[in-house]
Amino acid sequence: MKAFQYGDVLITLGTGKMDESEECATGLPGEHDYAVITLEETCGKHLFLIKNPWSGGVEGPASAGSIVVRENVDVQNQIGAILSTKEPGAKHSHLEPGTFWMNINEIFQHFDSLYLNWNPGLFSYREDVHFAWDIATSNGLWASFGNNPQYQIHSEAGGTVWIVLSRHFKSYRQASSDANIDSSTANPFDKGFISLYLFRNRGYKVYFTDNSTVRGPYVDSPNTLVKTDLPAGVPCTVVVSEQELLRSSHSFTLSAFSLQPLILSEARDRYLCHTVQAGAWTPANAGGNASSPTYSKNPQFSMNLTRPSDVSLLLELRGGEFPVHVKLVWSDGKPVRFIGTRDIVGDSGEYRKGHAFAEIHDVPAGRFTIVCSMFEQGQLGEFILKVGTMSDCTVQRIPTRPAGHFVSHPKTAFFAGEMDRLWAPLNCARLTRLSVVAQSHDTAGHGGGQAKSSGLPLRISLESGHGLTKRVLASSSDDDFSNGHYGVQLNDIDIQAHMCPKAGVRLVLERAGSLNPASQEGVNVKIYSTNSIDVGSWVG
Repeated sequence: MKAFQYGDVLITLGTGKMDESEECATGLPGEHDYAVITLEETCGKHLFLIKNPWSGGVEGPASAGSIVVRENVDVQNQIGAILSTKEPGAKHSHLEPGTFWMNINEIFQHFDSLYLNWNPGLFSYREDVHFAWDIATSNGLWASFGNNPQYQIHSEAGGTVWIVLSRHFKSYRQASSDANIDSSTANPFDKGFISLYLFRNRGYKVYFTDNSTVRGPYVDSPNTLVKTDLPAGVPCTVVVSEQELLRSSHSFTLSAFSLQPLILSEARDRYLCHTVQAGAWTPANAGGNASSPTYSKNPQFSMNLTRPSDVSLLLELRGGEFPVHVKLVWSDGKPVRFIGTRDIVGDSGEYRKGHAFAEIHDVPAGRFTIVCSMFEQGQLGEFILKVGTMSDCTVQRIPTRPAGHFVSHPKTAFFAGEMDRLWAPLNCARLTRLSVVAQSHDTAGHGGGQAKSSGLPLRISLESGHGLTKRVLASSSDDDFSNGHYGVQLNDIDIQAHMCPKAGVRLVLERAGSLNPASQEGVNVKIYSTNSIDVGSWVG
């Protein structure tokens, strides 16, 4: 009460959603704001003189039976007496149009919001930052925080701080020009919401909303406020967010008020090096999630890390809300055909609409493969991949098929009943480097229908020699069996031409477990090689 009388606080009120009958009963329009002109206290009641800022619209007293009218009749008699004692001879029975009295109990019953706007001169310390934010190409609701304005707020003494975001006004002409729309219909404030988030993460940049300390409401007014207690000596990060603003450039002021000294500056980026790659999911490479048999078709990138480092991976759709995911894999920067649990260095967790973020600590130096995927097979869209590291790093797209390589498709290998091993001879005319991928597939079931692959664990290897001279040249998954439904792979094995006729080189498929004796399971094999090779028939 005293702060209002001193002029240190402005009070406004806001109604919530109402239907027509509620508006008629209360005399108050729904989703509308009011100004408080005067506060008085009489007979133990706190009374507000309220002003409806609309002119020519719905005004205070609406119908004879409305709450506003009934309240005015009761309150006017009480307020007239007390004001007459303060100002003898003054006339207080007449109220300006759209102005009415209401007691505080009725206000709490019929208004959803009460806003207190304090005089900033009451605070001992203030920091302001002015900035522009271009959201012309933003993915809106589904974008990450990676491109949002972010600021570090820090106070050695700590204490309570008020943070205000103010959106600057634009003329109709400027707003329509920026957003490339008709100026006759453009209203720079006819849509859109702004909000503030606060993170206690030592003032570093953030990329998504998880783990926020404070989440301010999204409001359609040009100002929004969050109040919080800062820890002493520990920087925090303030993030500006929006929903449904015009897709153009907007300017803002971010202000911080406190009774203690504070600093407001740009948020720090913990990663010194950044690499950006553009890509797309097309009909040829939209492989779906890791449970899909076509997962290996997804866009892949090699990452070469010169020194051990923390790594961040940010994958963002350039439009759309499909769930996406990013994964870092031990694969020496080569195409990934199969991913076992031990192959995963780190990933972004659950599929997330519009963007995915992974932060992986203590990654050793070396070459790795990044796999970008959508949840559903066949979903199409463009994306941006941003890689952040603490040391030099190169990121390059991996071709879907190795350039200049031959691709061989041996006949499907069929395991029947309790059969657990098949092999096929290999022959090459010169030194050849090859990679092999094997994957179980659906086969014809009884009645001509499709029988789902059992996905029994598979292992693929290359052998040479016989009997005591037999040796394994290479084996998939460190000689372990892996889920055949997802596929297994053997990477970059060199075969000399003289090895084939002399010792006999064999491609071996092995299966763990057995099926019903009357059933069979097919395995498709694909071989990538630097030179032409011949693959014989499968032998059980």
